[in-house]
Amino acid sequence: MANESELILKRDVRDGRVLRSTLPGMWAWLLQRVSAILILLFLTLHLFLPYRRPLQFLLLLVVAFHAALGFRVLLIDLGASVKTQKFLFIVLLLLAVFALFYLWNYLPLGG
Repeated sequence: MANESELILKRDVRDGRVLRSTLPGMWAWLLQRVSAILILLFLTLHLFLPYRRPLQFLLLLVVAFHAALGFRVLLIDLGASVKTQKFLFIVLLLLAVFALFYLWNYLPLGG
């Protein structure tokens, strides 16, 4: 049986190869968590400062980003190959940007 020190995974974060070797799924997971925190922040600001166009845009941007990453997870859960994570990540983010600008230009959002 191995001792405890052999069971601990260690990564030297100062090594530049660590960031390059991180898989797209991990980046997507991390970015989705950050976007969830930003949604809470922007939604709180939106409640106290309604009808501020830059704030509305940022809130819509973060919600579109978060939804695109959530849809990627849904597709993977429904059977999309894990090997397509990078492709799904890029395509769904581009669709989110397109949807954001479509909503911003064609819906009456208080402006």
